[in-house]
Amino acid sequence: MLTGLIIACEDIAGGTGLRAELPVAGQTVLEQQVRVLAEAGAERTIAIAERLPPGLAAALARLRRDGLVVEVLRRVDDVAQRVRPDDRLLVMGDGIVTDTAAAERLLGASPPAILTIPDAPETREWELIDASARWAGLLLVDGDLVRRTARMLGDWDLQSTLLRNAVQAGAERVPLERGPLLAQVADPAAALAAEQAISQAAARRPTGLLDRYVFDPLARAIAPRAMAAMIDPAWLRGGASGLLILAALVFMGGWRWPGLVLAMLSGPVDVLGRHLAGLTMRLRKDHKRWTQLRYGAASAALLALGWNTRDFGWGTLALAAGTIGVMTALLEHQRWIGKPQRRPLWLAEPDLLVWLLAPFAVAGWWPAGLAAQAVLAFASLLAVQRLTRRQT
Repeated sequence: MLTGLIIACEDIAGGTGLRAELPVAGQTVLEQQVRVLAEAGAERTIAIAERLPPGLAAALARLRRDGLVVEVLRRVDDVAQRVRPDDRLLVMGDGIVTDTAAAERLLGASPPAILTIPDAPETREWELIDASARWAGLLLVDGDLVRRTARMLGDWDLQSTLLRNAVQAGAERVPLERGPLLAQVADPAAALAAEQAISQAAARRPTGLLDRYVFDPLARAIAPRAMAAMIDPAWLRGGASGLLILAALVFMGGWRWPGLVLAMLSGPVDVLGRHLAGLTMRLRKDHKRWTQLRYGAASAALLALGWNTRDFGWGTLALAAGTIGVMTALLEHQRWIGKPQRRPLWLAEPDLLVWLLAPFAVAGWWPAGLAAQAVLAFASLLAVQRLTRRQT
């Protein structure tokens, strides 16, 4: 069994509080570490913290809400009692911010193993192992080594003692190549630098034309403030669906333009939520559920608009229903047959369909806008069928 072990004892350099409490990308360092360990396959996570300040307690509560339970222990003796000699433990040093690529690289070795970086002027702050290598903050050990370290620890520092024992046990050195995120967060300035590195490394595949050229740049511009406010991505994803449901109610009440504006605002809100979720490794297991909810809300808004514009003739409701039917067929095709390897950006998706209405609405041609939606949806279905047929 793989157990994640987080050390959260060091104080912030020149300040009060623990390094584990420092905010990084919309969550604390501890939360980021727990999510990395979970993504790397840790079946349980233990944190060693000599005290539990309010910031750390709040972080643990947020993790529990996301289904990630962390066992907090105050002494290394307690850890030794809870692990078996043959257990594998992935140890994350105090204040270390990294990603799953670094953890997975270390997990490819047999314990004991040490993740290392070269000794260089820019790595001077990292702990020196020998004349040519420094510790990169991650350590893979077995339960037996942790138990032996606990028996001999005394007043020594757990992190350094465990590292030294691993080195003396002949631990394999696993060099960390360029690419994976790695930062040592000891103060607010270092936390900000780590957050910027996470933002730059984040890569989210755009889902369409609007996402790529409008929503994604906007989300990247707003994300730093949203992360500083520690906004939960679930609020944004749920809020985006809520805007579509509200748009449907407004359409049913007879107001076209207010409903359309609400539906158009839903797109950037949802993209910001997905962007934050990617940065913080949150909502991954719930992504499908949120997407399905949004598609359902978009369908309700489109049907409501078709009803609202029935003064042009009942054909508007038929167009709305037809678009929903074709989009459902498109989603089912991608579910059962597969998605194109290279998805054209012009393919229909809720945001593009909503924003496509705007120029027609300005001209007062609402039925023409609904017809354009239906044509785009049908063309997208044909394109996906053709592209996936080539893949088989």
